[in-house]
Amino acid sequence: MAEIVLGYYEQAISDVQQAMRLSPHDPRIGLWLDDLGNAELGLGHYDAAIDEYHKAIDAGWRAYQPYRGLAAAYALEGKKEEATPALAEARRLNPELTLKWLQTNTGANIPPLVDGLRKAGLPEE
Repeated sequence: MAEIVLGYYEQAISDVQQAMRLSPHDPRIGLWLDDLGNAELGLGHYDAAIDEYHKAIDAGWRAYQPYRGLAAAYALEGKKEEATPALAEARRLNPELTLKWLQTNTGANIPPLVDGLRKAGLPEE
């Protein structure tokens, strides 16, 4: 995650993929898939990010993060009809989720994530 926050998206992808090869049955695999989605989002690869977020959810990672990423990626692709329910689920799982909360509490420094969430309709406060 540190590499993602620093903007080293390609290195983050390489490192996460290596970790997954070394520990393919890790119980936190959903979190790693979410990290891959964030890195792909940072690179502007929205379809790849969407795929990774769906894999994270399918792996059992039912936290707000993959839904937040889905909302952003869909919004950046202009798919508001898909972004809306993803954002609703992210906010159901984390009722405090706003752009201000995100930037204050998570260290999420992924410009496309913030831009996409803004386009998806996430309130500022």
